[in-house]
Amino acid sequence: GQGQGQGQGQGQGQGQGYIPIIFKIIQAGSFATGLLILSTQIDLLLEFGRYVQPGESDEIDFRLLNGVVELINDVVFEAGVLSLWRVYRASLTSSSSSSPN
Repeated sequence: GQGQGQGQGQGQGQGQGYIPIIFKIIQAGSFATGLLILSTQIDLLLEFGRYVQPGESDEIDFRLLNGVVELINDVVFEAGVLSLWRVYRASLTSSSSSSPN
């Protein structure tokens, strides 16, 4: 649950490092990628009105290739940006919790 995720992020200063954060990034990224693939499949189904496969026609091949390129670009860009943001936020939490008040 969310309560566990917050506890793991706080525990990074006690020797766990960024391992729990990286695990959460991979877990969330896998889920987001799955949703993106599912939504792309639904988009193709609505566009063509049926299930399509490569090799049926040039139009379908072009659209499938375009969809694959869009998926790769989205996954790589979002993974990079969100991973950097998550690690940055964890470093702020780590430095603020280790400084004396």
